Amino acid sequence: MPELVENISEYIKGTRAYRMYRESRAYDEVRRHGKALKRAIKLPRYLGNQYQCPICDCKLRAFRAGPWKSSLRAARKYQPVHLASEMETLNLAAFLCPSCDALDRDRLVWLYLEQLFHSLDHTRTYRFLEFAPRGALDKKIKGYPFISYRSADLTRKDVDEQVDLTAMSTYPDNSVDILMCLHVLEHIPDDGAAMREIKRVLKPDGLGIVLVPLYVGVDETHEDPSINTEALRWKYFGQGDHVRQYGKRNFVDRLEAASLKVEQLGIAHFGAEAFRRAGIADNSVLYVVRPR
Repeated sequence: MPELVENISEYIKGTRAYRMYRESRAYDEVRRHGKALKRAIKLPRYLGNQYQCPICDCKLRAFRAGPWKSSLRAARKYQPVHLASEMETLNLAAFLCPSCDALDRDRLVWLYLEQLFHSLDHTRTYRFLEFAPRGALDKKIKGYPFISYRSADLTRKDVDEQVDLTAMSTYPDNSVDILMCLHVLEHIPDDGAAMREIKRVLKPDGLGIVLVPLYVGVDETHEDPSINTEALRWKYFGQGDHVRQYGKRNFVDRLEAASLKVEQLGIAHFGAEAFRRAGIADNSVLYVVRPR
């Protein structure tokens, strides 16, 4: 019986009607509301006082463990070279907030943005551009009246603007105060062009928040055009649509080559208690870039 259900499901997913539905805004809305309902039903089992999500302020006895089931299935199938447990800025035991669905990296970003927003001039407006938003952070950011927030992505329809990060022609030079792209560059073949565009659109006193998957102890980037199938990319790059596996030192070198100064903010900057309370791994690092 389970096999029959799986076969029917696969057949439906292969139809033209389903593909059109998947590409519609209606699909995104139904999926978003469905996930919110599931979270609301399961939330009581996570409530407590040991932790607190800095984005939704929900007090918890535990965060949700990860990663997603699809990632676990892919790991078993493709046997990746690097294990998720070896990643920098990943807390598998506190992967998701059960209330707002914020990832641990989202919570790390908010610790920084909260400090940043407090220091800004609240009498002026700051232009904030985020690529590939997930939903938890953008809602929080939009609540600040002095932030003019826009979401962007090359292909998604649930964003404010469809923009190519490697060629942001709609954005003039020195026009953005804050730009954020979390786990985007590893999907882009010409990441150098994207980094140069980030530098171009940022105001002289602007900043970018840039994160990519990194593994502890891996310094050199691995990229190879012959690694071009889903199976090979899962094995060597950690996901089926990644085009490289960054090394930490080389990642910083590439940003600096694009005339961006790189600041690495970790537990020494935010404090051990802030990391513990927000469920952030001790080895987490936020990469903040500024134009030279």
